[in-house]
Amino acid sequence: MSSAIEDNRIIEFARRGLPYGGGSPGDLLVEFGMTPADYLIRLGEILDSPVALRLHPRLRADLRNFVAARTPAPRAAPNRSDQVRRGSRSAAV
Repeated sequence: MSSAIEDNRIIEFARRGLPYGGGSPGDLLVEFGMTPADYLIRLGEILDSPVALRLHPRLRADLRNFVAARTPAPRAAPNRSDQVRRGSRSAAV
């Protein structure tokens, strides 16, 4: 669980670093004890929370774009019928 103070620190850090492509992995570790991946997850959670409604809409959009550009898209789960077909082909060969 995070505090409002920590959430505000993360938002402010993201806002300051936005023009420069964000903070370095070392900065994130020193400031928050987080890896870049953990930081992006947490920033995304904050932006999805009511806390984000206090932000200027342009800043909120810019931060969401920042997170989206650096977060890998979730991979779709394989279709069950594809697995069955692949399995039957390999068994027949």
